[in-house]
Amino acid sequence: MRSLFLLTAVALAGCAANDGPARQEALAAVPGKAVGEPVTCIQQRDVDRVEAVNDYVAFFHMRGSRVYRMDFPQSCRGLKNDAFRHSSSMAQYCRGDIITTFDTTTRMTTGSCGLSSFTPWEVPPKGE
Repeated sequence: MRSLFLLTAVALAGCAANDGPARQEALAAVPGKAVGEPVTCIQQRDVDRVEAVNDYVAFFHMRGSRVYRMDFPQSCRGLKNDAFRHSSSMAQYCRGDIITTFDTTTRMTTGSCGLSSFTPWEVPPKGE
C-alpha cells in the first residue's frame, strides 16, 4: 500500500461551486482533442506529472506519452500555486475521489476538490 503524498506544481486549491458560463468557457479553451473513451481510474504509479491548465482542467501526464484530461466538477481555484495529497488503499486516482490541497511552504490545507473521469487526450505541441 502506498500512501501518495504527491507534490506537484499543480495547485488544486479552494474548490468552489462557480459553474456556468465561466466553466464552459474554461473547458472549451483547453487545447487538444479526445482520443478515446473516458476511464474511471488511473494508476498512481503511472503518473509522471500533473499539469494545471486552468481552474477547471488538469492534464495527468503518464509515463510514456499518454495524457489524460480531467475536468473538475467545480472550480479548483489557485490551481497553479499549491500541491495536493491523495490517500487511497487502491493506489489509484478515481472519479469521485477527493484530493486535499496544501501550501507547500506552510503545509497548511488550502482546500479539497473532487475528481471526475479521465479522458485520453492529445495535447498539441507547444506553439501550435
